[in-house]
Amino acid sequence: MANGGGTGDIQAVHRVAEILKLFTLTSPRVTVAEAAATLGLNRTTTHRYFSSLVLDEILERSPDDATTYTPGRLLLQVGAVAQGQRRVLDVAPRHMGELSVETGLTVVLSLWGASGPVVSLVSEAGTHPILITVRIGSMLGWDSAQTRLYLALSQDASRGERYLDRLPPEQRTQLESRLPACRARGLCRIPVPPIDGVVLAAAVFDEHDVAATVALVGTTSSLPEKADSMESALLDTVSSITAELGGTGLRDAVLTDRV
Repeated sequence: MANGGGTGDIQAVHRVAEILKLFTLTSPRVTVAEAAATLGLNRTTTHRYFSSLVLDEILERSPDDATTYTPGRLLLQVGAVAQGQRRVLDVAPRHMGELSVETGLTVVLSLWGASGPVVSLVSEAGTHPILITVRIGSMLGWDSAQTRLYLALSQDASRGERYLDRLPPEQRTQLESRLPACRARGLCRIPVPPIDGVVLAAAVFDEHDVAATVALVGTTSSLPEKADSMESALLDTVSSITAELGGTGLRDAVLTDRV
């Protein structure tokens, strides 16, 4: 593949995408000959692409036929992440709407993106006189409650390390010092001074790891300091979503210690 980020690289990426599109639910196994014929490439070039994809664990050779290829570990991992996020987005809205009505507040679900938590769903069914609006697609910062929860509770240590490595030393130290409290409670509450706001967040688990975070967003008056009922309602919600996702014992260990 070409170097230097020019047109050769772009063409190589395009060809890899074309190869991966050949793998479908009805055709999960593809040979070099089939790919070459479909894409109009010569077999030598196609074989070179397949060999590179095998080295990077994107594809793997079928154990019963060395000329046939199937999706590899890395491709399955990416697919599992996408499928898991899709499941969360399908399951969560009903529960979020009920929580918003019960508490009168805005409810926000965030998924982990390329650079941290991203607001992916918002329910504003609440009836509190002051509702704080959160824009879908917002990237949440290093000091957000959602970021703390992901780093405190995720089983993927490498993801946390990659995130922390990007922070300036002072921010990293501050963030790491706040993770134990989130880990102990399974909850994270932080003030948002510019709008006199408060975020109270908890984690949703699937069968593998933290799948999302759900947060109540309100003002200091709508989320008072001793809002036990708010915490209980939020934990009930994440527990219900987790149960529908087939969450494991990790969720149970966190949610049984309610404060």
